[in-house]
Amino acid sequence: MAVVTFARELGSRGSRTETSTGDPASTTDGAAASVLAGVPAWWRDRARAAGLTGRWLDVFEAIDGPPPPEIVESSPVRLDPELSGHALGHAYVDALSSGVRARHGRHYTPAPIAERLWASARAAWGWAEAPTPLPGLVRDPAAGAGGLLLPPLREHLVATADVDPAVVLAGLRQRIEGLETDPAAAWLGSVVLGAELLPHLAALPDSRRRPLPGLVHLGDGLAAAAPARAVVMNPPYGRVRLDPTDRERFGHLVRGHANLYALFMGHALATLDDDGVLAALVPTSFTAGAYFQPLRAALASATSLRSVSWLADRSGVFSGVLQETCIATFSKAHTDRTDVRSLHRGQDVIARVPTPRTSGPWLLARRREDSATAEAAQKMPHTLGTLGWKVSTGPLVWNRRKDDLASERAVGRLPIVWGADIVTGTVVAHGSRRSVRYLTLRGERDARTMVLDGPAILAQRTTAPEQARRLVVAELDDDVLAEWGGSVVVENHVNVLRPAVPEPVLDRRTLSVVLATTELDRVLRSTAGSVAVSAYELSSLPFPGDETLASWRGLDSHALVDAVRAAYAGAES
Repeated sequence: MAVVTFARELGSRGSRTETSTGDPASTTDGAAASVLAGVPAWWRDRARAAGLTGRWLDVFEAIDGPPPPEIVESSPVRLDPELSGHALGHAYVDALSSGVRARHGRHYTPAPIAERLWASARAAWGWAEAPTPLPGLVRDPAAGAGGLLLPPLREHLVATADVDPAVVLAGLRQRIEGLETDPAAAWLGSVVLGAELLPHLAALPDSRRRPLPGLVHLGDGLAAAAPARAVVMNPPYGRVRLDPTDRERFGHLVRGHANLYALFMGHALATLDDDGVLAALVPTSFTAGAYFQPLRAALASATSLRSVSWLADRSGVFSGVLQETCIATFSKAHTDRTDVRSLHRGQDVIARVPTPRTSGPWLLARRREDSATAEAAQKMPHTLGTLGWKVSTGPLVWNRRKDDLASERAVGRLPIVWGADIVTGTVVAHGSRRSVRYLTLRGERDARTMVLDGPAILAQRTTAPEQARRLVVAELDDDVLAEWGGSVVVENHVNVLRPAVPEPVLDRRTLSVVLATTELDRVLRSTAGSVAVSAYELSSLPFPGDETLASWRGLDSHALVDAVRAAYAGAES
């Protein structure tokens, strides 16, 4: 069986190449092809169980859409007839080699997450619990094997149970649509969704039966599309280099590096109709990162963030990625409050907060105990930047200077401050960095860019979600700097805070105490969208008004901690 496809070829993960008639799914390996080859028998068993006979037992005749060539070129695996459609999609993705999954960003969305994603979209419309017919098109622009479209399709079928099955089937192309660049996954998605339609097909006399619509199409999820009432997606992710055409289309969403999932979010926003809803499973980095500032501006100006649900367990969603993930739901309808939840063996309500309306970092508490602090901070007028402090990232990228690292002091070498050396409140040489403690300086450029020879505040740039504190700082005062020899080199996993003006509003000692408080750690946890603490996020930390800041001057450490607690509890502004 020769099948010609026309789609965007699969290059490296996140690539955007020209469309061609080549085989974009040529990376489908033997195990995955065997899963595909087992689908006809799985379909036959499902169709027979629904009461169908004859041609409808043949998936190639029953589904309107071309199958990929792998099906007839591989030895089939035996698939359990009781295997659900969602599990079938999982079996295909799981059978792909880890290299293929990583290269093309193919990942599986667990069924409970797919159901939660659709529930978030329903809630954004204010639907009751009773099944509701789909009022418009529901699209997944990165559909894979169709798993995210199963919940809305099932609800629509239940809600239209009293309607003529032929009418229901004929109208599905206007209600459900998936797009996918992998022909094998697209065909499998149509089969998975088609299996849900077998009872409707069986309810019709043979003379009225027609091939079931292929609801997942081969195509580019970022291409121009008709308006949709809802977009549900777990989009591909990863940095992408835009060609001039895509730069013109998506440039308004990009600052610096372009991430593929941000393009999908921005494109989905542009395709929603006037009552539209976007529900996306995405990394949390879009809520705070500097690169996502244009995306936040676009989302905040055209939609309202109805809800955000943090996924407590990252495994099985973005495989091998240390990103926190969330379900973010936006609607064209206006709202002033956003529901914040945590998904972990259920759904815990964290807070109901003012809906973010700016392009700056969105303050959204990750834990219930942080919610009051985050809401108070959201109303504050200052940031660390407006207080006269600048934040930069340590200049030493150690793996680019391996030959210049040393374990002993010598002429022309300076000690390196690593992230592990920063203990809350002080800087102490950590034994794990003994073998790479010094950097040999090379020329004037190193002397100009690498050397820190004045007091500063240092903050760990990389932490972990499980870490007790996200904001770990230490004051590098004159005495500590002298103990290190008077000058140091700061490694790239450390942020450096220094005054941008001769007399900043808060002096170094006061600021270091403030940053070490529980309240500022809670604020940063409610801001930072990944394990990295960026200079941008630190610069954007909110601070109270002038009167409150003035009252902090001269306080001893204990009194200052109490004053900060009061300010970020909302007692002062």
